[in-house]
Amino acid sequence: MPEAPELGRTLLRCGMLLATSCACLLSGCASTSYIKTISDLPLKSTDLPGMSWQLSSMRANAQYNLFGANSYRERVARLGDYYYVLWYDAQPKSPTRLEMQYTQASSASRVLTRSFEFEKPRSFSGVRKSVFVFNGEERAKKGDILTWRINLYTDGKLVDSRRSYLWLDDEAYRPPKPEETR
Repeated sequence: MPEAPELGRTLLRCGMLLATSCACLLSGCASTSYIKTISDLPLKSTDLPGMSWQLSSMRANAQYNLFGANSYRERVARLGDYYYVLWYDAQPKSPTRLEMQYTQASSASRVLTRSFEFEKPRSFSGVRKSVFVFNGEERAKKGDILTWRINLYTDGKLVDSRRSYLWLDDEAYRPPKPEETR
């Protein structure tokens, strides 16, 4: 059995090692921005969902998006797709861009892009929420969102990316090369 002073030094070393490794893990997690969740909440009807508790979240979302729309025309204009993106901003002093690439029913395989630019320094690091909205005349003309990919850039570098199940790799969207004739 080790002596009391030697046991104390061993415990102190183990404690310092544990504290150092925890600090390294925590600082490593907090230094990178990332996308936490993406929620696709479509609003397809001007009627509110039923009052059952199973539909309560859908009802709350419909009430939130239809708030202030008094006429039927205003309510119909708000029908569409709402993509709520929660992302962690680890570097609030750096310029950041949240970009959504998507295809719509009428765009076929042509990839369209929308983005949020955060060029000015933000006051703190933490979780942020951004909403991509596709409604009104644009949705009526171009149709529903079929596939999507959301990219998060910090200082011009891609730090995180999420995509829908149907999103194809970049190679799939390039036009085929014409074959050489001999």
